[in-house]
Amino acid sequence: MTTYAFIDSQNLKKSVEAIRSDIDYRRFRLWLKNKKGVDRAFMYFGFMRSHQRLYDYLERCGFELVFRDVDFAQGRHKANIDICLTISVLDQIDDFDDAYLITSDGDFFDLTERLKAVDKLGGVISPQSAKRCSRLLKKSCQGKISFIPELIQKFEKV
Repeated sequence: MTTYAFIDSQNLKKSVEAIRSDIDYRRFRLWLKNKKGVDRAFMYFGFMRSHQRLYDYLERCGFELVFRDVDFAQGRHKANIDICLTISVLDQIDDFDDAYLITSDGDFFDLTERLKAVDKLGGVISPQSAKRCSRLLKKSCQGKISFIPELIQKFEKV
């Protein structure tokens, strides 16, 4: 059985910061492998040259990084990785048996529905608490969802 994880990096980063914590990404990657059976973990980013050291570290931890160009509009950095992640999942759908999405974003509702329709949704790992995660996403997962704030001690930086 082949299992992939598709990670909304910005959602993960901001959500973990909101609970005043920090992830040890090496431990997180090992947790994904050992607890969820994840063979390949794709992490989606808006590319910023100033973050190259982080990207190098994440690759050493075993993540495969996927980049989009960043738009600097109205004083904000925006990469719109949601569509990139979704297209990647659909392009690779024949390459895996199960997929985990790591996001709390309700924009992925249709993707979870599609994965369910082809019996390939391993689950969602929400960086947000159950209370703050999208209701649509929780509804779509039908119990195949876990919440990082409840698990953070397993891969938190010490």
